[in-house]
Amino acid sequence: MTTTTSKRADVLMVEDNPGDSRLAKEAFEEVNADVSLNVVTDGESALSFLRKENGYSDATTPQLIILDLDLPGRNGREILAEIKSDDTLRQIPVIVLTTTDDDATIADLYDNYANAFVTKPESMSKFIDMIGSVQSFWLSNASLPPRNTYE
Repeated sequence: MTTTTSKRADVLMVEDNPGDSRLAKEAFEEVNADVSLNVVTDGESALSFLRKENGYSDATTPQLIILDLDLPGRNGREILAEIKSDDTLRQIPVIVLTTTDDDATIADLYDNYANAFVTKPESMSKFIDMIGSVQSFWLSNASLPPRNTYE
């Protein structure tokens, strides 16, 4: 069995809470993840970033998206549906991160092609553990689609 070693990864975080995005940045640093973390605060900005529109023409297509479910304007469910229905974006793995752990919500998100669902940890140490798990699985062990398949 071959394991892929960790390489620099581009991650897009869609998170309207500045405290949570700061925690994620600090957690990626704490686990020594070699990532370029870009943060946008709403769904429309996420779609513009991904499509390189409206001031994001130089944006790097992420290899992983961490998407908050509860966003202002268009919510995370709507953004997930749009990403997964777009031929140029659908291969990018999307981890949905939110405070709910409602079974119906979780089932709905997987039905709409979320790659993973994670309940937001309440403490910094648990947040670091969660980001460490994301880094370990998605950025070190999983083989992500080559960038040229969606750029």
